[in-house]
Amino acid sequence: MRKLVQTRHDIPSLPQTEGRMYIADELPPLERCATAFGLTYEGDKLLLTRLRDRDWDITGGVIDPGETPDQAAVREVWEEASAKVEIIELIGYQELEAFFPKPAKYRWPYPISTQVYFRCRLIELSLFEPNAESFDRGLFPPHQVRPLPTMSGFEPIYEEGLRRAQTG
Repeated sequence: MRKLVQTRHDIPSLPQTEGRMYIADELPPLERCATAFGLTYEGDKLLLTRLRDRDWDITGGVIDPGETPDQAAVREVWEEASAKVEIIELIGYQELEAFFPKPAKYRWPYPISTQVYFRCRLIELSLFEPNAESFDRGLFPPHQVRPLPTMSGFEPIYEEGLRRAQTG
């Protein structure tokens, strides 16, 4: 199953790019997967990390060579929030299609790369130590998550993950 839930042409950091967000139960082609995110819910609270360059955000980042998207999501949650998690399920993904000539040192799959989003179960919050990427973490209820600037554009994924977390 793959259901298109949002199309964007106004992605501030990605001019000349179209973003298509899907709720899905199967991964996109692995060669297109560039980043992975772990939406970790405890009840209706979402684990967020406070990144040095973006403020409060969903945990996640680049898939390293040899990693699968789910391995990357688990690693990123650990690195950014000192939280041990396990993947429960895929929520969906966002395809980013570039409509510009490929730059010489472009690091992403071209012309389509994907950001993959998983729902995670919190196993343990370990002692948090600020690092080069993040300097805080917290569990936030929906009324505090929804207005965050970094959530803009990711509402369908967040709401689907929250719905699933609340229904088990």
